Amino acid sequence: MPIFAYEARDAGGARREGTVEAATGAAAAVALRAQGLQPLRIRAAASDAPRWAASFWQRLRPIAPAHLAQFFTQLATLIRSGVNAHEAMDELSGLLGDDRLARAAREVTPRLAAGGGLADGLARYPALFPAHVPAVVRAGEQFGGLPDVLESLAEQFATDAAIDGRLRWVRWYYGAVLVLAVLVAPFPRFIMQGIGWYARLALTTLVPALLGAFLLAWLLRGVMNLPRLARVRSSVLLALPALGPMLRWSALARLLDTLHLSQRAGVSLDRGVEMAGAATGHPRMADAADRAAERLRRGAPLSEALRDTRLLPSRAREMLASGGDAGRLEASVMAAATWAKEHRDRAVNALAGTAAGGALALGAVITLIALAIAWRNYYEAIFQLAGGE
Repeated sequence: MPIFAYEARDAGGARREGTVEAATGAAAAVALRAQGLQPLRIRAAASDAPRWAASFWQRLRPIAPAHLAQFFTQLATLIRSGVNAHEAMDELSGLLGDDRLARAAREVTPRLAAGGGLADGLARYPALFPAHVPAVVRAGEQFGGLPDVLESLAEQFATDAAIDGRLRWVRWYYGAVLVLAVLVAPFPRFIMQGIGWYARLALTTLVPALLGAFLLAWLLRGVMNLPRLARVRSSVLLALPALGPMLRWSALARLLDTLHLSQRAGVSLDRGVEMAGAATGHPRMADAADRAAERLRRGAPLSEALRDTRLLPSRAREMLASGGDAGRLEASVMAAATWAKEHRDRAVNALAGTAAGGALALGAVITLIALAIAWRNYYEAIFQLAGGE
């Protein structure tokens, strides 16, 4: 989780400075007020992340969810078998399929051997690990549930990899249709003008246009992965039809999974809600979780804290409230997480169906446009031939 440097005044008016760990600047302000401090200035603290691990280039090539799932699965297995963290990371550095994860494991090992925490080590690589990962791992370290936390992260990333795999064909389909449309549309003129004309057109116009489109999409992905744009990116993605509901249910499943793990580990409810909000990966949801945690610290019951922030759907709030009232909060959180995962799976199926229909429709439109251009080029070629005769 990010660290923020602050300047504040205490109840006596004395000026205080320090650092606080929070998902966002707003969450840091809430945490400071909970300590009886009045924030004056809050800013992101300087990071000791290796330069390569926080570079824009790395954000252009995010780690594949499948590689992260493998990383956390193997790490959980080693630690559960009794291997300590620095030995586990040292062993993993020679087993991982992604070179960047292997390099990070090698660099983290000496810090862990010197007594550093695994969460702090992972936090030094913001371009490799999502922001919620160090927060969840830190909870596992503090409350004795590290293997469970790592297995949960592995499951989350395995789910993300499965979703990505189901939707990958749509991206390839769009790309193939676009390439064919651009390259085939001028083909009738190629018959008339010859291969030299078509080669010049391809080298000077068609291929640069395609490369520019793909480069722009690649750069846009990297820009949207920048931490400063996390809130914008989250808002845009959650507002998209079909994709937005799937992302929202995925985030809720992660939230409830993390809350369940925190309850198993004995974390206080307010701290568990904060960590669960960070696990969503969406700043607005993390802010809502922080507000709910603040209400819990002030003595509000869980049902009231969640209702006021609208963090969860009404059905999930009812499940948690009934479990809390009956002293079965852990079981009710697990049931709510299962319920959220079922909705997530339905949303994934709906997205896959919508994407398939959309891909075919858009492909048909692009094809028709390409055919129209080709038809026009065909007649222009005939008229040119007739005029030449």
